[in-house]
Amino acid sequence: MNTWIKKNFNSILLIFILLQPILDVITGIGIHVWHTNITIGIIVRMLFLVFILYSVVFVYKRKKSLIFYAILVIYGILYMAGMLIYKDGVGLFSEIQGLCRVFYFPVLLISLYSIKDEIKISKMTLMVVLTTYLVCILVPNCLNLGFKTYEITKAGTLGFFNSANEISGIISILTPIMILILVNKKKILLTLIIGLIYLYVILTIGTKTPLLSLGITISFTYLWFIHQEIKLKRVKRVAISSILLIIFIAGMIIILPKTNFYKNIETHLEFLEVDNITEVFQDKKLIDHFIFSERLTFLENRYKDYREENGYLQLFGIGYLKDGNDTKAIEMDYFDIYYSHGMVGFIIYFGIYGYFFYLIMKNRKKLDFTQYMLYISIVLSVLLSFITGHIITAPAVSILLIVLLLLLEKNTYERILFIGNDLNIDRPLENKIKMIDTKKYQMDFLLVTKKIKQKNKLQREIKIMKYAKSSSTNKIIQTISNTLKLFWYQIINYQMYDKCYCYQEYDELKNTLGKISSPYYNIYIDKTNRKRKELMIGLPTDNIKHIIFKTEKDRKEFLNNNPELKEKCLLLENV
Repeated sequence: MNTWIKKNFNSILLIFILLQPILDVITGIGIHVWHTNITIGIIVRMLFLVFILYSVVFVYKRKKSLIFYAILVIYGILYMAGMLIYKDGVGLFSEIQGLCRVFYFPVLLISLYSIKDEIKISKMTLMVVLTTYLVCILVPNCLNLGFKTYEITKAGTLGFFNSANEISGIISILTPIMILILVNKKKILLTLIIGLIYLYVILTIGTKTPLLSLGITISFTYLWFIHQEIKLKRVKRVAISSILLIIFIAGMIIILPKTNFYKNIETHLEFLEVDNITEVFQDKKLIDHFIFSERLTFLENRYKDYREENGYLQLFGIGYLKDGNDTKAIEMDYFDIYYSHGMVGFIIYFGIYGYFFYLIMKNRKKLDFTQYMLYISIVLSVLLSFITGHIITAPAVSILLIVLLLLLEKNTYERILFIGNDLNIDRPLENKIKMIDTKKYQMDFLLVTKKIKQKNKLQREIKIMKYAKSSSTNKIIQTISNTLKLFWYQIINYQMYDKCYCYQEYDELKNTLGKISSPYYNIYIDKTNRKRKELMIGLPTDNIKHIIFKTEKDRKEFLNNNPELKEKCLLLENV
């Protein structure tokens, strides 16, 4: 079983991440329709955590992680002892549930970081997760089936989800990833559709968090763009982008009064009996009510509860219940953790978080636009943990935050992708692979054929992946099958390789960081007219860095049909 887990671990992790919106939909339906207290979402996530712990300890045998696990187990025992001794065990199950929910983040962070070299998750995976959340809000809302964001007074619909704060947090921290992906994609129609769906959702939810995050993300994205364009002295592009930003802001100002977000502001001001929003900032209570949704009041009440408890509970946590009843959370993660888990729990929690954050930043990749946008996501998570909470204390959100953190770190190995028809590869390629240091480079071979014709000794050194087009004679089935295969490949491998070597025709299969084609530009035969199709004809070439040829004759013949690619064509004779 351990061998099977090791072979399929990354796929299992990937599927689990993609299932997050579905788990939250089932949770929402369970709470609103079935009225269940224990949700399928938390059960599946806890079972998955057990699977991860088993993989770390018994499959990959990362012994260093045991130290951190031991610290957390000892703290957990001391925490529950306080509940049993000083609270007579009243509501112990709820206290344990709160402990597991909040410490889900540090446990999963320790685990996934310890096996980070076994994990390959692309930014496209997060984009798919965000899009799924958006669609699961859009469709029910359009059909007037969505659950209300607020129980009373305020407007807002949340699709089939339950927690507005958690869903808002997820959308917020993934907003920079969405902009990163859409900026890199050149499909304007698709970008426009996703952008409109995103705007519709964040304006109909009715919460302030996603809109605030969008404003922060756009501002920092604009600053990066302006800085880069000024360095390159592209004044015209600076002017055009500034005009587009002004148009977007003007459009938002026009649209806002018609949205649930704006209606909620009006409702809130009417409730506070305030005629002008500027009056809010003249009174501390109004600031607390309007800006912080009474979180400062909850903080004050929680502080009083904390001071009333004995020294042991102040050290190890006063828990989540008072006199057998649930206490109102502050919804500011740092304070919730401190009061619920005491000074010791707080130090352990953020000691672990801070230590692994330090390790990640120590080994971070060189700053580019991709890294810059990831930093914005992390900054948003830190900010929202303080302002609105439900980021590091909610498993549904913290799972995605951990993925974002791991994406910041530089890979231990440089990842290389070889693309070919089968393993009957030519001698130069076989020799090249043999010379590559497997301690420095991770090699994958993508086969664009259905079967591996014969066993090859290189299979022991490289990972074999298959991407075979459908052989169905039904055009509809063929199209659907090929689209799904390509979609799945892109979810897994989007911008995951440092170099890609393509030794045969690759059709629409694309690798974002560049392609190096073989000199075989006349190897495929059109079955209709028996004429050979030339490589690159009708295929996108923007992302291709170089095209390598073994002979000058091959290079010249290719350039006769593709003169615009002259700068990318190189001659490299076989050694």
